Amino acid sequence: MAQRLPLPLLLLGGAAALLALSNPGPEDFSHFAGEQLSERGIDEFCRDGVLPLMLQFVVKDCPRLFRSQRAALGDLALKLSQRRNYGLFSLYTTEVGSTGLLADLPMPGYRLDTLALAGQFIVLRAEPLR
Repeated sequence: MAQRLPLPLLLLGGAAALLALSNPGPEDFSHFAGEQLSERGIDEFCRDGVLPLMLQFVVKDCPRLFRSQRAALGDLALKLSQRRNYGLFSLYTTEVGSTGLLADLPMPGYRLDTLALAGQFIVLRAEPLR
């Protein structure tokens, strides 16, 4: 007669399998990051008096401009991120505005640590770079 596994072990194994299957991948992160960056961009740049006067003549609908660039912002965030995949979850570390293409823009540099778990993303830390 075959030995049956105890119920707690079966439940633990099932939970681990569900976490592994629902661990969001890079494409999911790109979509999440695009949403986050476009909304943060709107908060930072679309307030009165933030955009230089010359840009105000060109940019008529600042929020729409940022929202139309979600996919591009997500792709950029993915390129600037490092993923550590632990099977059941992943950790993404993203540095924006500190080096490379974005270093010359008048925006603060940020480091974000994001947990990807069970189909969700949770920003664990968002801090300015020094």
